[in-house]
Amino acid sequence: MKQLTISIAAYHVEKYLPETLDCFLIPEVKEQLEVLIINDGSGEGINEIAREYEKKCPEVFRLIDKENGGHGSTVNRGIEEATGRYFKTVDGDDLVSSEGLAELVAYLETAEEDLVVTDYTCFDDATKEIIGEGKHEFSGKEYRKTYAFEEICDKVYINMHAAAYRTELLKNMGRRLDEHCFYVDAEYNLYPIPFVKTVAFLEKPVYSYRLGMSTQSMDIRNMQKNCAHHEMVLTHLLNFYQEVKEHVSAEKRAYLAKGTARILTSQYKIYLSYLPAEEHKNQIRAWEKRVREEYPEVYKSVSNPAVKMLRCSGYLLYPLASGMCRKAYHCD
Repeated sequence: MKQLTISIAAYHVEKYLPETLDCFLIPEVKEQLEVLIINDGSGEGINEIAREYEKKCPEVFRLIDKENGGHGSTVNRGIEEATGRYFKTVDGDDLVSSEGLAELVAYLETAEEDLVVTDYTCFDDATKEIIGEGKHEFSGKEYRKTYAFEEICDKVYINMHAAAYRTELLKNMGRRLDEHCFYVDAEYNLYPIPFVKTVAFLEKPVYSYRLGMSTQSMDIRNMQKNCAHHEMVLTHLLNFYQEVKEHVSAEKRAYLAKGTARILTSQYKIYLSYLPAEEHKNQIRAWEKRVREEYPEVYKSVSNPAVKMLRCSGYLLYPLASGMCRKAYHCD
């Protein structure tokens, strides 16, 4: 049995895909690794690259050519097709550390945890320099120790780049990510949590996330353009939280509230990135009223200083907050 399935979301990433796929040409783990190259309806360019790697290493690479459905659809399809004991997603324009990946695969040979977490790095697309790290540090942390999820969930937040879930858990969780929609990584971060009982952390970073491309969905101008997608994901996460909150432990409930609050804060960032206008101020106030009344734990879990400042001022400081946001993201 394969130990790890890597699901590659490949949509118009011909320029980057060969470098991404080269990361998985690791002789010592090829028998335990499955790499699904999921062409999300972007044409023959991706297929031609994928077929070269299928020929080069057929025991590792497999092309799945599908109609366009967005990032969520590639993850959904990857989960359906996966044969590895564990599952990890990688975007077709990002990289992984071969050393870190080899360590992860070796660990998975005997792993029984529901979730295995690795640190990650961010690098600048233009300079290739490392410009950030995603770490999961907390007091008393022990690598390779099996923790109950409730022991650590108030200490760290685990996102898509860090996670390797047990595949069976994902197949059986009864939820699919939204399709034809951006920002579904937030769903992937939270939907499995009710089923995660155990977690372990490894030493070496695996994922390396490429930053600085104007085409990225997290670029503020693209977030403005896709604001409705972000609102939809936020709505679905609030509904999810409401549905499961009585069926999970208090610790998981707080974790889900905090994770949803992060997306709520991100929604406010979009509104603040526009030039100040009553329309956008009222959008923030409408969300605040709804979340405060219907999802009080999510409301109280917002920790962003700018949002707290807005609340304390009765939204009188909205023009200042908007100016600070637009300056930070170079929106003017």
